Amino acid sequence: MIFTGGPILTMNRAMPRAEALAVTSGRISAVGSYEEVRALAGTETKVVDLGGKCLLPGLIEPHSHPIVSALLYDWIDVSGFQDISGAAIMDKLRQAAEQAEPGKWIAAFGYDPILTRDLKALNADILDQISTTNPVLVMVQTMHTIYVNHAALERAGITDDTPQPELGTYVKDASGRLTGMVIEQGAALPLLAALLADNAYDGPKLMQAQIGRYARAGYTTVGVMGDFPVFDRAVSTFKEIVERNDCPIRAGYMDKATDLEIGFVEDLGQASDRFRYLGVKFWYDGSPYTGNMLLGEPFLNSPLMQDGLGIPADTRGYSMMPKERMAALVRKYHEQGHQIAIHGQGDKAVSDIIDMYQQALEASPRDDHRHRIEHGALYPLHELERSARLGIAPSWHINHIHYYGEALRDEILGQERTANMMPFGGAVKAGLTCSLHNDTPMYPPEPFKLLRTAVTRLTRKNAPIGPEQAVDMDQALRAMTIDAAWQMFMEDIVGSLEPGKLADLTVLSENPLDVPPADITRVEVLATYREGVEFRIR
Repeated sequence: MIFTGGPILTMNRAMPRAEALAVTSGRISAVGSYEEVRALAGTETKVVDLGGKCLLPGLIEPHSHPIVSALLYDWIDVSGFQDISGAAIMDKLRQAAEQAEPGKWIAAFGYDPILTRDLKALNADILDQISTTNPVLVMVQTMHTIYVNHAALERAGITDDTPQPELGTYVKDASGRLTGMVIEQGAALPLLAALLADNAYDGPKLMQAQIGRYARAGYTTVGVMGDFPVFDRAVSTFKEIVERNDCPIRAGYMDKATDLEIGFVEDLGQASDRFRYLGVKFWYDGSPYTGNMLLGEPFLNSPLMQDGLGIPADTRGYSMMPKERMAALVRKYHEQGHQIAIHGQGDKAVSDIIDMYQQALEASPRDDHRHRIEHGALYPLHELERSARLGIAPSWHINHIHYYGEALRDEILGQERTANMMPFGGAVKAGLTCSLHNDTPMYPPEPFKLLRTAVTRLTRKNAPIGPEQAVDMDQALRAMTIDAAWQMFMEDIVGSLEPGKLADLTVLSENPLDVPPADITRVEVLATYREGVEFRIR
């Protein structure tokens, strides 16, 4: 094939733009002027006229959870993205209970008192009003908290006397009774296991639907970051789907390091360019909206925090495990040669993680390790230089600003801390290689909202949040193509349009460099290609 007739953005600094691109046997064989590339055409060459549309490398989502997304997107949608009232959401749950078979689970995803302001923190007593006979489970948008009724606790065998898990919390009231609020994966897993045991989900079908969501958004590579094996043989089945010739994406996979410690590892067989092993993933702290983001100074106290989110006053959050134990695990996997990615949101968490990486690197120096910090909500500005010196790579969960900017500024963190959230601009100036991600199912796959936020730092209500940390559109696009590929050790095969690389391509309705940044979400994805095979969107 030869592509021509529209702008071609290569993400190759040596040749940023081209007039034509040739693909032979699934790989890029030439990039350059129309005359140079057209001269290579043979009798079987298909010429693709872009008709003024824009061609660029297939977009890369470096941090996502496709397997758990496949499950959660099959649940009742109670997200704030629907723009409906809290009363309507509660009615949705009541209607589901009325229609459910006796004893069948009622599961919902996306509960969000920040976007839907007439919602409040739930508890088992409130959810008993939905049903006392059907187990009810409601997961918040961040995935760090679930609320359940007493029937769900009983089905999972969780009582007031159940010991607290290592990586999670069963919240109790002052008298020691379970409230129905469950925080983090260690506490949530018994409830999810009970739900999954009672439901026959078609895992492959749901995973294929999720893969289609990525492709329709323009993504051709997805980083699977410590996903949750919610289906039988979940990861190996996902790998089998990705390896098929008709799959529109490729994947890089990181195991949950804590699972490796206790033996929850599937035999995934041989890796390939379609499914590569990247390394190991840790969680060190949690979420701003669950109150377990590890901070140097406390969260603000506000009606949203205490009433809407159910977070105790004056909290500074906490880590998932003691720093010393996490540091020992980081050093272990570092010395084994793995790439490591650690979820770090709070300023104290990020500084702790950098300490851990520094200790591991000083003990066992490694060139080109590309260890990552995921999300980096309150990445301290004074740590950017140390991060650059150590070779640490941040991946920004930038749309916290888009969706929750005003709440973070006014009710959760305060103006000063919020202004410096996810300091992409400062990181680039310090020499860090950064990427952007949606963390689906936290947010849907929305590459153009990522671009808009990174370049404008505007909220949904067009309020500016720390505009000095903005970057230009070219840098934002690099964070979703070649820089993301570099973070995933995949820049040898994807991320830029250069001869020899795989023909993973995205076709857009217009050139994003020519669109006003505030209007970038008007750009449409028309088609994607994996290894030259088209997945047409519209």
